[in-house]
Amino acid sequence: MDTIGRTALTIKANNIVDELRDREIIVTYDYPLLAGLRKPLVIFLSFLSLFAAAWVIGSLDVGIKGRKKTS
Repeated sequence: MDTIGRTALTIKANNIVDELRDREIIVTYDYPLLAGLRKPLVIFLSFLSLFAAAWVIGSLDVGIKGRKKTS
């Protein structure tokens, strides 16, 4: 359930010698607060809209009744 898309990480290296090729790489990045809250907010709003739609549909009167005769 991606809201914007997937993040891609591209690592390029030049002049890697054999002694350094098996080392671990530490990758750090900044993750904004809005990006962290985006998916939970979308899920919450989806459930809220589903609940509201069920409430509106449940309150509709869809019964079939005969007409009242007026004299």
